[in-house]
Amino acid sequence: MKILKKRNLYQLTFLPAIFPINCFVYEKADSLIVFDMGTTGFVKELVKLEKQTGKTVSTLLLTHAHGDHVNGVPAFRKAFPSVKVGISARDRKLLASDFSLLENEASSKIKGGVPKEEIPVDFIFEPDEEIAGFKIVAVPGHTPGSVAFIDSEGTLIAGDAFQLRCGIAVAGIIRPLFPFPALGTWDAATALVSAKVLAALQPELLAVGHGDMLEHPAAKMEQAIKTAERKLQHEKNH
Repeated sequence: MKILKKRNLYQLTFLPAIFPINCFVYEKADSLIVFDMGTTGFVKELVKLEKQTGKTVSTLLLTHAHGDHVNGVPAFRKAFPSVKVGISARDRKLLASDFSLLENEASSKIKGGVPKEEIPVDFIFEPDEEIAGFKIVAVPGHTPGSVAFIDSEGTLIAGDAFQLRCGIAVAGIIRPLFPFPALGTWDAATALVSAKVLAALQPELLAVGHGDMLEHPAAKMEQAIKTAERKLQHEKNH
C-alpha cells in the first residue's frame, strides 16, 4: 500500500505498480471524509489514519458503482458500522443490477464490472447537493451516474472521469499502457462533455481513481480534452 498526502488529502493506493486503485481521505478539522473503497485493504489503513490523526471517519462517498471503487464497502461496513455510505441515485441502480438506460442517455452499453454481492448504501445524493463541504458535480460518461466532488479550495475528487496513470486522459480514451478505465467507460462522448465541466471548475488539485494526484492540473486537463476531441472526431469520420 502506497500513501501520499497533498494538502489535506491522503491518497491510499493498492497495487501501485501493477493495477493502482485509489481511495482518498480528506482530513477536516474534526473528522475524516473517505472517497471510494475499491478493496478491503483500505480498511486497515483507515484505522491507522484515525489513530494517527486523532480524528474519526464520518462519511464514505462513492464516485461510481464499479467494483474497483466499491468492492471494499462490505469490509468497511464491518469496521465502521456507524459510518454512512452514499452514492449517486443514478449509480445506485447499477448496484441493484438495473442496467437499463434513461430516455435522455446515450444508447451505449454500460460497461465495467459491478459487484454481484450486495454493497451496503445508506443514502443517495444528486448533483449540486453539498455534503461535508464538498459540492457534488455530475460527470456522466464512465458510468451514467458518475460524480465528482469539489471543495471551496479547489480539491477535486473525480473518480474515473479522468485517469492519471500512464499519462492524463479523459474517460474513454485509451492509454495503451493502462487501458482499463477506457475499456470500462460507458460513453466516451458523454465523458468528454463531463471533462469540460470539470476543467471549467479550475481545480487546484486533481485526484482520480488511477494514478497519482496532480496539483495545478488545468493545463493538462485541457490537453487531455483536446486529445479526446481529436480522437473522437477521427472515429466519427472513419
